Amino acid sequence: MIDIHNHVLFDVDDGVKTLEESIKILKEYNSHGIKYVVLTPHINHPTVKTDISVINNHYASLTEVAKDIGVNIFLGCELYLTPRADKFIPIFDRFLLVELDTVTYPLYLFDKIFDLQLEGYEIILAHVERYQWLKENKRVLKKLKEMNVYFQMNINSTKEDNFFLKEGLIEFIATDYHGSERSAINWEMFKKYQDLIDKSMKILKIK
Repeated sequence: MIDIHNHVLFDVDDGVKTLEESIKILKEYNSHGIKYVVLTPHINHPTVKTDISVINNHYASLTEVAKDIGVNIFLGCELYLTPRADKFIPIFDRFLLVELDTVTYPLYLFDKIFDLQLEGYEIILAHVERYQWLKENKRVLKKLKEMNVYFQMNINSTKEDNFFLKEGLIEFIATDYHGSERSAINWEMFKKYQDLIDKSMKILKIK
């Protein structure tokens, strides 16, 4: 199984603060059968300042430890999408996890996604359940799917009556884990939505 959205890389954003906690959480992943973890620190966020060079250095520090634990870690990012967002870390050099303003529909959305797609990136929209404007705007929703944008939902938001799940719009389930001080993860949901996990691993071409 895989988690493609979390903030468990230590001391780079508003997530995990220490190497020790990162190690503890990787062991937690392993104990729940999650062998692939894509680390996605914030980039270009309006309130969370990050540095790509620091992210790369801390990722390098964690890589060897992860191997000993039995978890395969990969580096990506959660890019806060703005018209000028041009520095980021794609997942597997191909996928880009993006987040948006949760309150207001960004007028530049389609243009920016199209530009990124022209550069060869496939877009994954993070925690779609947070965007009330998306659920209420069927035109935007339809257009995003026509543009082949993948939708990711947070594991703790998975409920049977969730609009996006009911409509079959979700390709990725992930934790958005920020560390034990923020919220516990309902790991059993990974097993419940094994079909979505399998679907996401097929999209990512992980066997």
